[in-house]
Amino acid sequence: MFDRLTDRLDNVFRNLHGQGKITEKALDESLREIRRALLEADVNFKVAKAFLARVREAAVGQQVMRSLTPGQQV
Repeated sequence: MFDRLTDRLDNVFRNLHGQGKITEKALDESLREIRRALLEADVNFKVAKAFLARVREAAVGQQVMRSLTPGQQV
C-alpha cells in the first residue's frame, strides 16, 4: 500500500519538477492526483481534504525559489 502511494506522489512531484512556477492548473491537477492516491491508500476522507486544503493555501500564488523547482517547493 505504501509503495503505491509513494510511487503516485513521486509521479506528481516529477510532473511539477520542470515547471518554472506553480500555476493554478498544475496545482489543481496535482492535488487531484494526490487526493486519489491518498484515498486509494485508505486515508480518511476528512484528513485528506484538510491536508489538501492546507497544501493549496500554502502553494497558491507562491513564487518558486530560484534554488528550488515547483516539485521541491510543494
